[in-house]
Order: sequence, then C-alpha cells, then structure tokens
Amino acid sequence: MRTIFIKMAKNKNEETGVILKIQKQTGCLLFVIGAAMLAFVLTDFFKSGSSIFGGDQNIVGEIAGEEITYAELMEGVEGLKVLYQGSNFDEASLREQAWNQLIQEKIIKKEHDLLGITTGRAEIEDALFGPNPDQMVKRNFTNPQTGQFDPNTLRQFIEIDMQEDEEKYKNYLNFLENPLKEMREGQKYQNMVTAGIFSTSLDARYEFDKNEYKISAMAVGLPYVGISDSTVTYDDSDLDNFRKEHASDYQQSATRDIDFVVLNVFASAADTAETMKWVKDNTKRFKDTKRDSAFIANYRSLRPFNPTYVRRGASMVAPEIEEAIFSLDSGEMTDVIYSNGIFGVYKVTGIDEDSVAVMRARHILVLPGEEAMSKARTMLADLRSGAADFAGLALNNPDQTSSNGGDLGWFTKDNPGIAPAEVANKVFGSSVGSRFIVETGKGVHIVEVTAGPSRKLVQFGGLERKVQPGMESDREVERKAGEIQYLAQENDDFASVAEGQQAVVREASKINLSNPQVPGVPDAKEIARWLFNDKTKVGDISDVITMEDRYIVAKCIAIREEGTASLDDNRDKIESDYIKDVKGDQLVEQFNSVLTTNSDAKSVATAVSSVDNLIPVITFNSQQVPGVGAEPKVIGAVLGVKEGEHSAPIKGTNGVYVIWNTGEVTTGEPAEFNQTIMQRDITQQIVGSTGDAVIGALREKGEIVDKRYNFF
Repeated sequence: MRTIFIKMAKNKNEETGVILKIQKQTGCLLFVIGAAMLAFVLTDFFKSGSSIFGGDQNIVGEIAGEEITYAELMEGVEGLKVLYQGSNFDEASLREQAWNQLIQEKIIKKEHDLLGITTGRAEIEDALFGPNPDQMVKRNFTNPQTGQFDPNTLRQFIEIDMQEDEEKYKNYLNFLENPLKEMREGQKYQNMVTAGIFSTSLDARYEFDKNEYKISAMAVGLPYVGISDSTVTYDDSDLDNFRKEHASDYQQSATRDIDFVVLNVFASAADTAETMKWVKDNTKRFKDTKRDSAFIANYRSLRPFNPTYVRRGASMVAPEIEEAIFSLDSGEMTDVIYSNGIFGVYKVTGIDEDSVAVMRARHILVLPGEEAMSKARTMLADLRSGAADFAGLALNNPDQTSSNGGDLGWFTKDNPGIAPAEVANKVFGSSVGSRFIVETGKGVHIVEVTAGPSRKLVQFGGLERKVQPGMESDREVERKAGEIQYLAQENDDFASVAEGQQAVVREASKINLSNPQVPGVPDAKEIARWLFNDKTKVGDISDVITMEDRYIVAKCIAIREEGTASLDDNRDKIESDYIKDVKGDQLVEQFNSVLTTNSDAKSVATAVSSVDNLIPVITFNSQQVPGVGAEPKVIGAVLGVKEGEHSAPIKGTNGVYVIWNTGEVTTGEPAEFNQTIMQRDITQQIVGSTGDAVIGALREKGEIVDKRYNFF
C-alpha cells in the first residue's frame, strides 16, 4: 500500500502547493479537486512533449544544428523496445541508446556519406561467409553445445529462416547487418584519418631530448610574498578587465546553487505496533505449517529461508536472536523479537550434531610492557575477590572488544576468530567459568571461559518484517513539505519559512547535471533535472520532490552557465591572480633594472637581495626544479636558453625567476638517437589513440545541445 501511495505522490507532488493555496484562498473543495485534476493533466501533457502553444516545448536538443523533437527520440525508444521484446530493459538506458543512434545518424553517418564511404554487398558477404567471419557474426552464431562458431547455423538462418519470417529479417538487419556496416564504415573513416598521421624529424628529436637532453643551471628568484598584498590597489573594473584578458583561466561548467530542506519520513508508534501485530498474528500459522520455506516466501519475510545447518557464532542473526534459537528443540519457536528495526519470530526446523566443538570466552588485554604481567595478576586477583568487574576492566581493551565487555564470541580451536591462537588453545582445555592468564604477542590476556563446548547445529526459518512508515506517516510529512513549498512561493525568506515548519535549511553549491551531488540526498538527479530546466530561474521554488523515504523542497539561489566565469562567481581566485600578476610586474621591473648592469647569477642575486641556486640537472620531463619547486614555466624557459646565457625574468607560480644555462650534463651511458625508429614509435602511439579522438572530434563538431533533462 505504501508503494502505491508513493507512486501516486510522485505524480501529484507538483500540485501540492497549488492545492494548499486554493484551500487557503477559497475553501472550496470542489474547486480544489478540479484545479488539481487540471494541473495534473496539463503537467502530464507538457511533460509528454506536446505543445498547444507552439514554441520549443517539444524540443529535446540539437544535433549538428538540427532540432530533435521529443517524438523523434521516443520513436527510437519504441523501436528499441520492439527489438528487445521479452528482455528486461531500463527505460533510461533505452533513451540513452536512442539518443546515441540519433548522433550516429546525424553526425557520423552524414560525415561518411559526404566522403562517399559505404559498405558494399560483397563486403557483407565476406564478413558473413568469408574465410575469417567478423567477430560479431561469430558471437551471434556460436553453437551452445560446442562453444564454437557454426557456419551452418548462420547459412540456415539467412537462406531459410529469415526469408520465411519478417520479424527475423528485421532482427538480422538491426542486430547484425546494420551494425556491421556501421563498424566497417567507421573503420574506413578512421583509416583515412590515420593515413594522414606522421611524425617529423623534429618530433623525433624532441621526444628523444625529453629524456636524454639534460642541463645544469643557476636560478635567482624573488617570491611574490615579498611584496605585501595591501600595496596593490584595484577596483572591480580592473579585476573584470583582467578576467577578460585571461578568460581561458576562468572557464567553468554549468552549475547551480540551492537552499533546500529534507523532510525524512519516520515510522510512528502506530506503525511499529502494526508491524509487531502482523508478526504476532502470523506466528501460529508459521508454527503449524509443514512447508516452512514456502510459507516464508509467500508471506514475503525479510529473511529468505536458508536450509543450511549453522553452528553458534555463525553470524547469521543478531546475538540475542541466536541465543533464543539455540535454546530450542526442533519444531519450537521463539517469542517475537525486536532487533535493529525488525520484528521477527523464529522456528527451529532441524537439529544436528557438529563434528567440531565451539566455545565462547571474554578477555581483558594489558598491552606489552615491563609491568604488564604484574598488572594482569593484580587484576585477576581483584576479579576473583569480587573487588573488580570484568566488563568494567574490559572497557580499557585496546581492541574492538572494549564495547562488548571483552567478548571474543564463539570460536573453534582451528578458527579462533578474533581470539589469539594461544588463547583459543587454553580455552579448549578449560571448563566454563575458569579464569586464567595467557601471554601473547599482543600483550597479556586475562581470560574467562563463558560458554561451551557446543556441537549443536540448527536449521531455522524466520518470519521477519521491517518497521516502515505507513500511509498516514508518509502523508503527514508530504503535507508538511507541501506547506513549505506553498509558503516559500509567497515569502522570499526561505529560511524563515522552513524554521516556521521546524525544518532546517541546508545549502548545496556547484551542482552539475552529469553527476549531481547534494548532501543528505542519495540520488539528486530529480533536483538536477528541475535546476537545469530552461524555465527554472534564480529565486524559483521547486515542486515537492518525492523519494522513497523523504521529501525535498529546494530554492534555486544561483545559476552559472558554461563558459567564462563572471567576476562574482570566481572573485577570490581572480582577485588573487590579479594581485600576483601586479606584484609579478613589479618584480620583473626590478630584475630588468639590475640586468642592465649585471650579467652573472651571483651579482644579480646580490643586487636584488636574493641567493643564486644551483640546479644540478633538469630535463623536459622534470616536474620539480631543485631548490625552486614546482615551476613548469621555469622548466620550459631554461631549456630554451642558450648555454652561457640567461633568460628574461619569468613569472612563475610562486615568484619571478631569472635562469642561467650553465651547460649540458651527462648522467650514465648516453642513449643512441635513431630517428627512424623514434618517428615510427611516435606515429604508432598517435594512431593507437585516434579511435576515440575521431569520434570525440565529430561529436564536438556537431555542437550537440542536450536538453533531455527538461523531459526526463
């Protein structure tokens, strides 16, 4: 019943605020019902992609400048459903596949057609019946008995079966021939691209030098932090001009910010009582049945029937349930037990004897040290005299047993679980209630045997039901969410509205469409669909968004479109970069002034009150500059300076630097430069990565605009 109600709620939550508003303003129940029904019909009508007012209401996107309608996309989906009939399929994945088919048709296939790339009948015949059939053909016509490709089955299908059955012919076209043509034409297109790929002698030399060309250098630097930020004055126009000049540094994807409330649906006392009553009411039926597994399945118990016989400590159920089960004989049942939000009653359906005994113990662990054994003996004496409590002393255990009184659980001699092997050996030679000391590599253990030995094996079944919110609990939370949504539309202060309904407003920033993340919301796709709908504006309030166990109302508080970030969207970084750039200009000027009269590193360093740093070895692949840090611009500059000369001042990441090339260095045996082999290797590497790159380039050229989020 709850599932049915939730589905109804998901269809009508967009009308929740409308209904509340009409109720408050008119009090007319008939008008409320009529308005809600009209809103429901219109919402469904618009979501289906239809439009009685024209415009772009039914446009789901653009591919290569061509608008794609909702009807066109769904036609592809329906076609896929026909192909996959009889199979389980996910509607969302079918829509994605249909969308990709449209991209294939309107971008990639169109490109092939323009170049005259086709697949002839002879090629298809060769792919089917040639000496080396295509892998796709082999997969579809593999003999299940032998696991080998069966050409006779293929010939039977093509020459007889599909000639007599139109449906099989359609399947052949859609699942075999058309995909074969697409693959072959795509490979031809890729071959045309790769045929034009080559590397030059300069490419080969550069690739070789990246690893083999090494130089030493001297560096003099002045850090940006040497100038106080407060000395740099600017206004918003300075920052905005800087942002425009460096637009490539401030690119952003489309994101949104929201304030939102999450109203969780919790089970009430009545829901708990109802669940317990259900278990009690069916306890006698469970006890009397002779078909335990069928009964458990028919009554949809949370715990499926498991015919396995288990020993104590097998972790099949919570400890309190296990204790109750192992105290029973075959055919007996426990009382109703509540554990971890679940009511259950358990029936022993069989008893057997184990070949292996299990025992149970608890311990107090004293960490290794000079006085560890002395401390342990004192504790044991206090326990025996009653001056100390075992569980109390175990609270100080430096392991996971500190929270459960030192309990080591049930274990066998060969599989001691969390108990050290030395402890297990001693336990299996002792009787219940005995206490002793065992020293291991972990420390000194004071051990008490608490139960065993037991060889009992039990087979059992459980009739379990989880306590879940009922319809009334769900409806009350939904009503509260609807109240917040209605009031928020009338009041700009979202926080005060939520506070008035005892709800807490949370914030989520930079939510994207592809992988939306909202704190406290396991799946934020519904929120993202609303946020990225073309009609959603800053200040808008969402409909009540329904999830399995919670309701959400959100307010859009910021919209950032893809492209160059605005000053307000990225003020902190732009401001920081601007200040660094101005300080860099000042440091460059300081260096240039000194370099007019000084040419060597030491004299320049003295003149600017810095030091000259030796860079022993640097290559094209270096990630760090020794003595300087991660400065990619410095690495690039130093390798372009002639030996014995210095660079112009370089604005780096952390400061401004001047670099002197002090000569090439040799480390180890020099490698031999083979231009032919190097060019071949570079070309092969590029060719190997062209497949995805070609498809990506075609898709980018097609300027795909995806607006499916307005519909799904």
